[in-house]
Amino acid sequence: MLYLILVLVFGTLIYIGWRAARSQAARPVTRVIGPDDDPDFLRRLGKN
Repeated sequence: MLYLILVLVFGTLIYIGWRAARSQAARPVTRVIGPDDDPDFLRRLGKN
């Protein structure tokens, strides 16, 4: 019975670690700035 509990705990830890590694790998490295987020673009648009 102890072996079953150890296997379940070990499997759970591996699963949690795997999910944590995948969630960090899926994050975008940089944030894309669109025209509506760019203050210089908005400033130039307002001058015309």
